Amino acid sequence: MSSEMPQPANSRKTLLVDTNVWVDYYLGHRPGSTAAFKLLECANAHDCTLAYAATSVKDLFFLLANDYKVAYRKTHGGELTQSAAQAATAAAWAAVDHLNEIAAAVCCDQSDIWMARKQRPLHNDFEDDLVIAAAMRAKALCLVTNDEQLLRHCPVAALDVPDAITLVEGLA
Repeated sequence: MSSEMPQPANSRKTLLVDTNVWVDYYLGHRPGSTAAFKLLECANAHDCTLAYAATSVKDLFFLLANDYKVAYRKTHGGELTQSAAQAATAAAWAAVDHLNEIAAAVCCDQSDIWMARKQRPLHNDFEDDLVIAAAMRAKALCLVTNDEQLLRHCPVAALDVPDAITLVEGLA
């Protein structure tokens, strides 16, 4: 089995979307939610391929399930029932299933770990460095993130969500 991501017919239109943007997309109460929705609608309208680092999906799952549990506790006096915990887990699984329907996972192998380690002097965040390696592997047009530190230190083209929307709208 090859570790290369299958390239779309027009790989110059691949957007590697960071975990924080996916969290905004799936949690409508977050400040970046509206922009994340608009990004995905715009990418779809302009026939862009959406991608995510396979290493990030576990973080997305955890963050979503945790948010659902916290929201339940806030509205139910701090107690989390077994059924509420199961519902939170089921909702996180549903989001992961949906993610796999609308975006392509960019796999990770030893070469990505090597590439992530090479990013350390520039950007000393291993999780983000794996996302950078995924963007490189996918030959993404850009990495879309709301992480200010990553935007400042990213060695590949990286844009925040509003700038990525502008870029996609300008694609022919």
